[in-house]
Amino acid sequence: MTLNTSIVIAGATGLVGRETLKAVLKDYRVSKVISLSRRKIEMEDSKLEQWITNDLSKPELQANNLTPSVGIIALGTTLKKAGSKEKLRAIDVDLVANTAKTMREMGVKHLVVISCLGANPKALSHYLRCKGDMENLVEGLNFDNVSFMHPGPLAGDRHEHRTDEKLLQGMMRFVTPLMIGKLRNYAPIEANDVAQAILKLMYMHNKKPVSRVTTQQILKMVA
Repeated sequence: MTLNTSIVIAGATGLVGRETLKAVLKDYRVSKVISLSRRKIEMEDSKLEQWITNDLSKPELQANNLTPSVGIIALGTTLKKAGSKEKLRAIDVDLVANTAKTMREMGVKHLVVISCLGANPKALSHYLRCKGDMENLVEGLNFDNVSFMHPGPLAGDRHEHRTDEKLLQGMMRFVTPLMIGKLRNYAPIEANDVAQAILKLMYMHNKKPVSRVTTQQILKMVA
């Protein structure tokens, strides 16, 4: 990836998506950013073009014949917010996979997807199983490179209030120093660190077509 990089991002209204959008807009190597979202983002930048649509998987594919080379998907929900397992799956699996397909058709070569630690189609947890199913579907789209971000609990300034998450983050501040080895992957991580790691991934030459990036790897990248 060189100068004049063009990017398409879906989910820029969420915690990681918002931080990632800020990061790529500030990067001098990025010339254009297309944001796919259901509502307008309160952010102005000469590089930013917003496509507002109720169906993120089928946007108007018109951007002055621009073909984005990098795609970023930061879509996801929780069971509590979705209201049912079926609705959670519709977002975390179907919407993400369909959006990835749209980006593939736009010409994206390198796709970065925000997933989660423990994603596995055989997991006992419905949430982790959905993430695993999503990853399998996205892998099947045959991008040149796919990077799945597997962060631990996310910390940062959410626009929505999640009491249970705030309590967990408070507890983890005391537990994190005791974590060693692979347990460090379960430590809370700032959304901005994930965003900065994504920015670095965009310009890295990945020998493997598919990679999964854990909290420890993210922190090494941004150190």
